[in-house]
Amino acid sequence: MMTTRRRRSPGGWFAVSLALVTVLGPAGTDMFLASLPDIVAEFSATAASGQLTLTVYLLAMGAGQLVFGPITDAFGRRIPLLVALLAFLLASVWAAASPDMAALLAARTVQGLAAALTLVVALSMVRDAASGARAAQLFALLMTIEGLAPVLAPSLGGVVDERFGWRAVLLVLAGLAAIALANTALTLPETLPRGSRSSVRPAAVLRTYARIARDGNFLLPTLGLSAVFFFLFGYIGGAPFIYQERFGLDATGFGLVFGGTGITVMLGAIVAGRTVTRWGAARLALAGTVTVFAGAVLAVGLTLAGAGLLGVVIGMGVALFGIGVAEATLMSLAMASQDTSLGSTAALLGAFQLMISSAATPLAGATVPSGPVPWLAFLVAAGAIAVAIVAVSASRAKNGAQA
Repeated sequence: MMTTRRRRSPGGWFAVSLALVTVLGPAGTDMFLASLPDIVAEFSATAASGQLTLTVYLLAMGAGQLVFGPITDAFGRRIPLLVALLAFLLASVWAAASPDMAALLAARTVQGLAAALTLVVALSMVRDAASGARAAQLFALLMTIEGLAPVLAPSLGGVVDERFGWRAVLLVLAGLAAIALANTALTLPETLPRGSRSSVRPAAVLRTYARIARDGNFLLPTLGLSAVFFFLFGYIGGAPFIYQERFGLDATGFGLVFGGTGITVMLGAIVAGRTVTRWGAARLALAGTVTVFAGAVLAVGLTLAGAGLLGVVIGMGVALFGIGVAEATLMSLAMASQDTSLGSTAALLGAFQLMISSAATPLAGATVPSGPVPWLAFLVAAGAIAVAIVAVSASRAKNGAQA
């Protein structure tokens, strides 16, 4: 017999506390970006190996969630979250002390695994506490607060890197993890009752994953979100080299420009949160994804017209606004497809999202030596694929609502 959960009415601090946790994952990439050229130079490495520090981090976040999702369904949310935050803190210190690229890659892998567990817990806790439009609004609020990461993290990372070096950036990440750890220990309660927990037997775990993955209501928005994130990490993977090496920005300047475009992600999430009850998550998800594609096309057009850095920034600002709208709504649609095994649902969502999007950084890196236009054309293609997938998902959601 299915156990019925008591739905809570989470307050604003609940979202703030979860945002302090989930911000570590994107901060581990955004704050790190301006340091890539310095890391490559110090270790006498190639740009591709520098981008590998992003790739292993993202792969670990994706694959790790498949392991951690069933664990949080079986043992609850709070204790695994505390363990994850401590592991992220220690891995950040390890990365800061890395003597060579191999050690840095190992530390970044552990960082990614810890971030994976934080993300699984945060998404699960939202669905433990809310459902329907309220859950969509809570996801949007979470994304709004988390949207500060691409605004502040690159700027902070650039300033810290320029004044103290790239190792200090990783120590700042350790400090953020310490703050999140303290806040979690003091304020975040357990949200999964013992009566709602499930088994961690391998056969049961595999059956659960198979059941969720076969559900089109989960799979389509998940693939759509993965395609949107593929676009995002294609942008993240190429931006440090295009902005700094092609357009001559220093680390601080890169942080300011990258953060300036990143603020539109937060604005998009705000719009999604305020309009989702009126327009519905599926319709907003499609509108946001179309905006992503349109922004990439605009960036190509302005660059070909000779607008230079300004053209890229304008187009990417539009695209990132669309990501803010699409991210919260697609995440809500995928998580709303299931009422049980929410940790496993969040894990499968994250695994699809991050393992697919991790391929974008080396592919974007391959286009960077040819200049801004090939890199932007790559993003246009990624945006077109995202629109196609989300259009099918939105059509299915509309037909299901009419049935």
